[in-house]
Amino acid sequence: MSDRRLRVAAAAAVVAAGALLLLPSPPAVTAPGPGGGGEVLNAPTIDLPATLPDGTTFTPAAVLDPHSVVVQIADADPATATLALLDPADPASPRPLERIPIAGGGSFDAVRVDGAAVYWMSSVADDQGFARSTLHRADASGRVVTLTTDTGHATFTGGMHDLEIADGRVWWTATRGTTVPTTDLRSIPVGGGAVTVRPLEGTYHLTGWPWATDDGIAGQPVVQLDLVSGQRRTFAEPPGQDVYCGALWCRSVVTTQQSAVVTLRRADGTGQTGRINTDGEVSLFLDIAVLDRFEFLAAPISTQAATMSERLTMYDLRAGRRIGLAVATSEGLSGSWVWWATGDNETMTWHLLDLSAVP
Repeated sequence: MSDRRLRVAAAAAVVAAGALLLLPSPPAVTAPGPGGGGEVLNAPTIDLPATLPDGTTFTPAAVLDPHSVVVQIADADPATATLALLDPADPASPRPLERIPIAGGGSFDAVRVDGAAVYWMSSVADDQGFARSTLHRADASGRVVTLTTDTGHATFTGGMHDLEIADGRVWWTATRGTTVPTTDLRSIPVGGGAVTVRPLEGTYHLTGWPWATDDGIAGQPVVQLDLVSGQRRTFAEPPGQDVYCGALWCRSVVTTQQSAVVTLRRADGTGQTGRINTDGEVSLFLDIAVLDRFEFLAAPISTQAATMSERLTMYDLRAGRRIGLAVATSEGLSGSWVWWATGDNETMTWHLLDLSAVP
């Protein structure tokens, strides 16, 4: 199950460019399609058994291209894990990028692909047990360059924008130990060099360049900041409701006694949708409206730990249609690619879909 699952209740009042834009009342709770299943997917997937020929298993983390999938391998030694490039045509020969100890809390925290390069941040514990993060870059051949260990106390939401590649730099956020909540916006040239630090008052995280978002706490409004122009957008949250906004879209979820009602609206206050989910469905990923088009929903089928599964559906905002994907046991998202697993144990298979290929 994706740890990026959102289970929130939300509606919103939008303050954009200094004008208050009230969202309309939530639509009636009705199923948005016969049976909620929608159309059948009409696009090819890359299908990969989750067990490699040596018996180890992997989870996709990003896709560099159809011949280079970034994967995290659960090593035969349970104390370590490996990030690698995997060619679907040659699964017996993954190209290792980094192996880290995980027994002490080590992790691969963020992976991002840009052009022909993959960037990632990994964390391992130091002698005092504190996590120390390192930023790396690799090309399609697997050649690795360490960009910096000067990452600050890097923050990770699990969304695809934890690392941003823009204006020739790699960007991320870090917390600063001050009385007033302050975020460090950190960046480094893609080729390496000195890290620059820009303090932002608030608890911001990156949500699609050039926007950063402070989600607000204790009833405070959500605030978005354009890191280039300085423009701000504010989204007020009525009591008992919540809202999350990316660079282009806001997701609202209103909880009722029967279910939750998921609607979307553009961050500029336009393009309000009707209800896009059926009873029992929730938004799957932190990231909203991928490629300015696709929102993902999941409805649990089995919650038993050994057989956890859910019905995965993709809502096409451009066409106003629902596309049924699969009954899945795990899912992930990065860039224009989404993936899900079917089956379990030795039958588990990953299915990778390039969303830019969906008609």
